Amino acid sequence: MFPVVDRYVLYEWLKIFGLVLGAMFGLQLIVEVQDSFSDLLYYSADLGEIIFYYMVLAPSFLTISLPAAILVSILYALGLLHRNNEFLAFRTSGMSVSRITRTLWFAGIGLSVGLWYLNASLIPWSVEASRKLMDTLEWDQQAETVGSEKIGLVYNLAFDNRKENRMWFINRFSEYKQMGFGITVSMMDQDRHEVRRISAETGFFREDQGDWIFLNGRDSRYAAADAELIRTLPFEKLEAKELDDDPSLMLLLGERPKDLSFLELKMITENFTLDENPKILEYLVRLQALMAGAASCLIVTGLAIPFAVSGVRVNPAVGVSKSLALFFVYYIMTSVLNSLGKQGVLLPEVAAWTPNIFMIILTYVLVRRVR
Repeated sequence: MFPVVDRYVLYEWLKIFGLVLGAMFGLQLIVEVQDSFSDLLYYSADLGEIIFYYMVLAPSFLTISLPAAILVSILYALGLLHRNNEFLAFRTSGMSVSRITRTLWFAGIGLSVGLWYLNASLIPWSVEASRKLMDTLEWDQQAETVGSEKIGLVYNLAFDNRKENRMWFINRFSEYKQMGFGITVSMMDQDRHEVRRISAETGFFREDQGDWIFLNGRDSRYAAADAELIRTLPFEKLEAKELDDDPSLMLLLGERPKDLSFLELKMITENFTLDENPKILEYLVRLQALMAGAASCLIVTGLAIPFAVSGVRVNPAVGVSKSLALFFVYYIMTSVLNSLGKQGVLLPEVAAWTPNIFMIILTYVLVRRVR
């Protein structure tokens, strides 16, 4: 499919890329083992569960390791071609830099598309499954010493569903039993006047039917005009089919955006708007940042090629240091603009995509200079 030069350059790069990516994975795995291995042992995880945990967690390493591996491998592979005078031979035969490195550009584009797909599918599963496995091990260990009612508790869970004009307050919610204790649900009219309140000792969400079951409580009705109590009825069991608020969504709003997967962030941003909950801004910025981050593979390809080609003529360290410095600037710029997006200074899309657009333009200029 490809001429000999294309196959040769691609093969030389792939050899280095595989080694560097493996090394990046190994370093991240070592860091993760140091951080979580003692916890796994404390939760009495067996060998199979430990191996399964790290296998499930491994795909999430790609977000950081893939762009870094591309940068280092291109710098090393092209530098090796320079030292062996092979790059000079290609140029002498009339080939341009773009012609020699076109397979690397195709690889950068393909890896960016692949990373975007992984961010939307495999990596979210990896983040969620590994977190769930760790939580399950912790809860099972706690179940041996304390009652199941005290395991996996989230206290003072509040949730304001402005879209449906419902406000929830749950004194304690057990993620282990998927049950709430001390539940109060206020239902309001369009003017945010309370017209109904359900108070219950316990309650749980039926995922198969998408509604709530409340146990041992009172169902009260109020006049919207003056909040006067109209009637109140006790109940032992109440099927509230009109309440479809998913507790998993309530719990996600209490997590930090950077700890959530792409699918979890998408779930939040699709169910709420900024008008309904200003806190959604942080999740919107993080979601856009994950989407824009997929382009980092192409960006680092564009940074590595011109500096690898031009820097080696004088000193290999010159090109490497310049490209790494720009790579660092890219991430600093991303962090600063994302912070401005979270503060509402910039739109989430602008905050997430501006660094990529800037670096793509810079890459184009650098490539033009080495032709």
